[in-house]
Amino acid sequence: MRIAIVGGGIFGTTIAWNLAKYKLHVDVYESNRDILCGASAINQYRIHQGYHYPRSDDTAQSTRYSAPSFSATYPEANISHYDHFYCIASEHSLTSAEEYLEFLRRNELDYEEVTPPSMVKPNKIDLCVKVRESLFDPNVLRELIRERLNKYGVKVIHQHATRALMDNYDLVVLATYSKNNEFLSGDAKHQQQGQFEVCEKPIVRLPDIYSGISLVMMDGPFMCFDPLGETDQFVLGNVVHAIHHSNVGELAEIPQELEPFINQGHISHPPVTRIDRFIESAAEFFVDFGKAEHIASMYTVRTVLPNHENDDARPTLVRRIHDNLISVFSGKIDTCQITAEEVLNIIEHKSVLEIKT
Repeated sequence: MRIAIVGGGIFGTTIAWNLAKYKLHVDVYESNRDILCGASAINQYRIHQGYHYPRSDDTAQSTRYSAPSFSATYPEANISHYDHFYCIASEHSLTSAEEYLEFLRRNELDYEEVTPPSMVKPNKIDLCVKVRESLFDPNVLRELIRERLNKYGVKVIHQHATRALMDNYDLVVLATYSKNNEFLSGDAKHQQQGQFEVCEKPIVRLPDIYSGISLVMMDGPFMCFDPLGETDQFVLGNVVHAIHHSNVGELAEIPQELEPFINQGHISHPPVTRIDRFIESAAEFFVDFGKAEHIASMYTVRTVLPNHENDDARPTLVRRIHDNLISVFSGKIDTCQITAEEVLNIIEHKSVLEIKT
């Protein structure tokens, strides 16, 4: 059986080597210069355990269930020695402190209610909890996956995959995240509308009091900071200011001034950046954040299902579109291993049409 995987991100590559273990011929088509160049490598690098989704029990349980499988699959990339905190803001939060605590108890998520770390302005928050979460190192993860692909004989072909090219394969697994609909052009029935967000992820150095700490200020128009691997740098996220452009439709709309930087890694001195807004927003909650040193920014297209502003749900969808075409869509890296297992299940039991994890 000859299988083509379209997309060399975390989902495409994890599916690829899992299938190749069974002596199947698997090729990965990736148009970028390397594997894991897109959203798989441009995010907060958090191995979610459910804490981030107080308005979607389904997403909380999905990530809680899948995170151990991710860590067990790629243990060398796992970073577990940082301290992780979630805070509820005193104003403009969509979830109150009481509601968040109820959410944690309802979903059986381990936590400890604590005094906030020293950089947090205590008058700005109603709750701080310390949780058990981990991060992953994107560079270590990429090398681990490269080793797995080589071990099981998966060939990575760096070219744009077309529908015509796929005639050479018995099965195609579509895992391009923001570009699934591009591959399905002309097949409107199976295209899935997405909410496409052109995002900036700044990389900064912060004062010493931030060392070893990952913190999420939620649930509203707020921000987070996470250590970048084992370096002295941090990745910033912001619910509002990270998004340079957003559209709902079949394809992402990318502003012309940002197009050269999309999925190009660390861009030093970027001509288009909102770093000042990131810092200003963070300074409302954290001391000395104005001393942040902007090292670079990363740019990618994040894709979520539209009309989920009320719950921020992030389902993983595996669909058998045609007899020889499977589509995978997910915004949560944690679910990559169980998604690979679901794809294998579809191959073995062709009556399965859709699985939601």
